[in-house]
Amino acid sequence: MSPTIRARLRHSLILAFIAVIGAVGLFDRAERTLLPDTLASASQQALQANLVQATAVFATARLIDAAISVAQTVEVSAGIGVQPGQVLDPVNDLVERFSTMMLGATVVLGGATLLVSAGDVIGLSLLLPAALLLLAVTAWLPGTLSLFAHRLGGFLLFAALILKIGVPLVVLGSDALADHLLAPAIADAQARLDALSLEAAPVAEARGEGMMERLRALGDMAGSVSKLVAAMGDLADILIDLTVAYVAKIVLLPLLLFWLLGRMAELAVSSLTARPADIQGG
Repeated sequence: MSPTIRARLRHSLILAFIAVIGAVGLFDRAERTLLPDTLASASQQALQANLVQATAVFATARLIDAAISVAQTVEVSAGIGVQPGQVLDPVNDLVERFSTMMLGATVVLGGATLLVSAGDVIGLSLLLPAALLLLAVTAWLPGTLSLFAHRLGGFLLFAALILKIGVPLVVLGSDALADHLLAPAIADAQARLDALSLEAAPVAEARGEGMMERLRALGDMAGSVSKLVAAMGDLADILIDLTVAYVAKIVLLPLLLFWLLGRMAELAVSSLTARPADIQGG
């Protein structure tokens, strides 16, 4: 047997042996045995905590939207009609957009939880063995078919690394960065939101027909509307702060970390799938 054939055979057998180890679940068992808390379980816990927080904020936003809708229908009546609906329209639109954004955040977090679970199940037990078996037979296939198998094997290996390791690391890394950079701002905005009074101006009717009674009722109701409008200004500031913080936490930080880990995984796959010189020469 020529040295080239022996090198190809040794290379293929090593890859096939590792593929069998992954297919029978030994890598997953070793991870669960050696690590008290696996990457997947730790990231799922972080995602669940974020999902609970995002759901609570979404529910609060819907309650605020309902309160503003009620306030928009209030008519301050004391012989003169005053309706705050037009004043509250811009803030109402902002609340609706914010609630839609938070609903999207809950969907993203739920999808990330499913992605982590899927990667934990198929990463090392399905995608990795398939990739290694394709790379193992690459050296024995003719030119074009060999190139196709090599590229497909590299893609599956990249997907296995990203799903099993990359996604949980992105979740844990972005959560840690968010706790350090954004948690104080979110907690402060949430506290301000919880303390905000959003009572709608009550409907009042002036009793009697005297001018003083009408003016007094109008003054009381106008004061209520003024307080409500002032609260809307504070609410807009709070929602803008929460929007910026959650967009950074749910979108920007994960995308940045995904890009970094994707580059690292690409370099790792390039080195792992590089063919020995003697195989290429054959």
